[in-house]
Amino acid sequence: MPTTTRTRTTESHMVEDRLLAVILSPRSRPWAEIVEAGTDLCRFLWIVDSRQPSMQHTAAILRRFGKVIDVAGCTMEEVVRLVHAAHPDGIASFWDADLHMQAWLAAALDLPSPSVRSVARLTDKLLQREAFSAAGVPIPRYTAVREPVDAAEIDRLCAAIGGFPMVLKPRNGTACRNISSICDVDELVRALAEEDNPSEMILEEQMADPPRTCQPYAGRISIDSMVSNGVHSHLGITGLFPMVPPFRSSGGFFPADVPSTDIPQLFGMATAAIQAVGSEFGCYRTEIKLTPEGRKIIEVNGRPTGLTPAVVKLAAGLPLMQLCLRLTLGEEVVVNGPLHCDRVAYRFYCEPPMPAQRLLGFTGLEGLSHRPGVVKIDVHKQVGDQVDWRNGSLDKIFQVTGVVADHAELAEHYRACTEDVTITYDLMQ
Repeated sequence: MPTTTRTRTTESHMVEDRLLAVILSPRSRPWAEIVEAGTDLCRFLWIVDSRQPSMQHTAAILRRFGKVIDVAGCTMEEVVRLVHAAHPDGIASFWDADLHMQAWLAAALDLPSPSVRSVARLTDKLLQREAFSAAGVPIPRYTAVREPVDAAEIDRLCAAIGGFPMVLKPRNGTACRNISSICDVDELVRALAEEDNPSEMILEEQMADPPRTCQPYAGRISIDSMVSNGVHSHLGITGLFPMVPPFRSSGGFFPADVPSTDIPQLFGMATAAIQAVGSEFGCYRTEIKLTPEGRKIIEVNGRPTGLTPAVVKLAAGLPLMQLCLRLTLGEEVVVNGPLHCDRVAYRFYCEPPMPAQRLLGFTGLEGLSHRPGVVKIDVHKQVGDQVDWRNGSLDKIFQVTGVVADHAELAEHYRACTEDVTITYDLMQ
């Protein structure tokens, strides 16, 4: 496995004695996955807010795996004082909204982390676009939405983007939530009128797909990277399945089916995008759109995605989550990508159609589970549950994780995931 890890720990400070503070919230990576990654590596200090859904129950479980600090109702100064008293050796988070607390705590306690300024750019699509534009990184045309949204503002928005279709999305959105395709002026006026705070949205051109897109490969790829002391390590290229309308993820696979000659340029784009947000430390995911006019950056996230650690470990044997923890604890982590893979791993998300309001039933999952190569099927919705496309990837019905020999077999698994399971919904009339 072409990976080297350099550590700055000393004999007087044993590896397993280190204390890692983890900010945990309902949308973080599963706590059990974090605990497993930290086995024989560190102890845990859990930072939770018991006012968040399910976190009071989760906090009771977490006490079996370390000390818990409940920051419900605390000011930021009080949070700093509570965490500082425990003297952690590193601090981590695994959800976009938690990056701000991580950055502030790390700055106050002199711990490694993306900077407060870079986190602002990672979590605000407008600030990120402005940073990309200043650095010359190729991106779609975009503009902020200004209030009041009157006739003059609509004219300005249309002139800035230059034509339809357009994409309207939240500046601080995550998990593909509340993203809309705008086809004409009337639809733009109507969509902005439905927003309580239109200035919290950003408008972009809807980038065209490449001329030929072969299933199950979409016109998008992503690159997961680790930055340690300014050194950028790119693991490889993750392929993405076609999006579910309007712009919801249906999963992806590792490694992508791209020519090896394209990888250096794609890696270079990821490096340029990460540098543009202004950070020399952390874990990142860069999404790139392959358009007829060339490659453009969609966005950079300051964390691994939900599918990446699982598919990278299945395909290449690399424990990405453990490396993320090592990086956060101050070790130098360098990965010589692209990783060698002798198989392809995937994770498929089944998303409800846009008119769906409630799940009525599904059949075929048992048969799918017996297909050779299917590792696990996780069901996220039960019969009778409400669903809403505006929730993005948070309302997926089920997910399938699997391993196949090559991309030809991957196409057959993708067909089975999309055609061999029958789902019925209560549809909007």
